Amino acid sequence: MKQSFSDESVAGLLRDCLTITYNAINYGEKNDISNRKGFKGFYGTLKEVERPSCYKTATITRACAVLKSRKKSEKRGIKTTHPKHLRPMICVTSGFFITMKGRLFVPLERNKYFDIQLNDYVFKKLEGKKIRSLTITQDSLSFCYSEDVEERPIQRVFGVDRNEKNISFGDAQEVTQIDVSKLVKIKQTNREIVGSFKRNDIRIRRKLARKYGARGRNRTNQILHAATNFMVKTAAENDATFAIEALTGIRKLYQKGNGQGKDYRFRLNSWPHWKVKEMLEYKSLAQGIEIIKLTKSETYGSSSECSTCGEKLCNPAKDDVEHKRMLWCQTCKIWIDRDVNAVLNLSKRGLARFVSSLPRPESRLQQTDFEAEEKGLAGEAVTGNGTTTLILRVDASKLVGGHHPTLYGVGHHPLT
Repeated sequence: MKQSFSDESVAGLLRDCLTITYNAINYGEKNDISNRKGFKGFYGTLKEVERPSCYKTATITRACAVLKSRKKSEKRGIKTTHPKHLRPMICVTSGFFITMKGRLFVPLERNKYFDIQLNDYVFKKLEGKKIRSLTITQDSLSFCYSEDVEERPIQRVFGVDRNEKNISFGDAQEVTQIDVSKLVKIKQTNREIVGSFKRNDIRIRRKLARKYGARGRNRTNQILHAATNFMVKTAAENDATFAIEALTGIRKLYQKGNGQGKDYRFRLNSWPHWKVKEMLEYKSLAQGIEIIKLTKSETYGSSSECSTCGEKLCNPAKDDVEHKRMLWCQTCKIWIDRDVNAVLNLSKRGLARFVSSLPRPESRLQQTDFEAEEKGLAGEAVTGNGTTTLILRVDASKLVGGHHPTLYGVGHHPLT
């Protein structure tokens, strides 16, 4: 939960906290320390600093995070810049409090507080919830809170296929494609605007680039929020969960020197596939939906293998414009949309993972219903036997089967 504000009284606090953080980093590098227990001696030197102890411990915690990150980068052979510019901010877990009328009090010094009135939306969201931490920056306050969420019953598994211009999700009953091609236009327009700056002063060019970069990120986040909200709402209405594929190593495929054009590399490197995953995760958890994260081996061939027969699909000819985003199955003798095919494969593999995580049978009478769990080859849910099990029985004789994906409707949800 975030609220913007403007007050000069916090500038001195952030400046002092940033100075302490830099000193803590230097102390940790000098003594080869990266944990909070090793900073007891450094904490003793902060007695003369007239700031509450909550800020001192927060700065040390931030310094430890920076030191651990640098050590991790050095093990991977990545050069780290020193001293690295840090953003003026502080994250505290205690010391602040909110009154019954929605006024926030943050300690600055002994018997001296900075107070601000929270707006109605933030105050109603935080009312009755446990606030875990407060992050203070120059122009915003960010609250991290926790609440108890009841888990929803799962009856369906939606596969999620993230592409550059669309996000597809669904299962064998229905597949929905959300058009996000506007993201490509936003990134390209922002790139052209920043590239047109001709000012001799590089400081002005950087300032303008940050301005238009923030503008592009805000527009991008707005589209992604609308898409993920629709996906989570659909899953909640259908008692479904998401099976997300593992997209790792994407940036390495489009590095400079791979023989690819700079325009092509820019498009793929600016593809916000990770942001879609993050939004889906925290929004699903807020609704009590646990996401199934498939491994790289489980998602291998999700687009190139037929979701019905499992055979390898063939690409269309170069001059075949009609079937540009489709693949041909020689066994089924039919064209299949590659995005729909990937969604159905991910849905089946996510369902197999879900069934394999069900509890073990407690008696011999339940052994028949749990055979699929032992084999780990469940592919289709069967409902209607009146038991309390969420996914009641599974057909474990074959991983694929049933109807062809083209027999099911594909819905389109354009975002305007």
